[in-house]
Amino acid sequence: MECFDIDPADLLKIIQASIAPVVLISGVGLLLLTLSARLGRIVDRTRIVASDRRRAADADREMLTTQLAVLRNRAKLIRFALALSATSVALVSLLIIGLFLGLLLDWNMTVPCTFLFIGSLMSLVTAMLVFVRELFEALTALDLSIDR
Repeated sequence: MECFDIDPADLLKIIQASIAPVVLISGVGLLLLTLSARLGRIVDRTRIVASDRRRAADADREMLTTQLAVLRNRAKLIRFALALSATSVALVSLLIIGLFLGLLLDWNMTVPCTFLFIGSLMSLVTAMLVFVRELFEALTALDLSIDR
């Protein structure tokens, strides 16, 4: 096969070019770890507040219900940020495959790889904006806890 008659030095260059976007995957992996940890804490806090609400007097129940609503909204934001971050990783993975195959098989992958890269970064930027929004929601939850 003609496409596999490739010089080992050229293959090394192809692999290096394809692996470069892995740095982005590593960074997004740390974001995913952070988001997952935050979601776990939100779930734990939700369980505590829900338990408190079941035992609370009627006067406190409304405030605890409000806290639960804020926690629910925070969990939804984190879930959305997680989905966007995972989408970013998936797009970068497809980008790496496209770069590798394009270089290996001498295909012009400029347009598809450009769109994959832009899509990945847009997903990542949106995930970060959603994450910042969740941080503001966390301060709302903190204010509700202090007022309690």
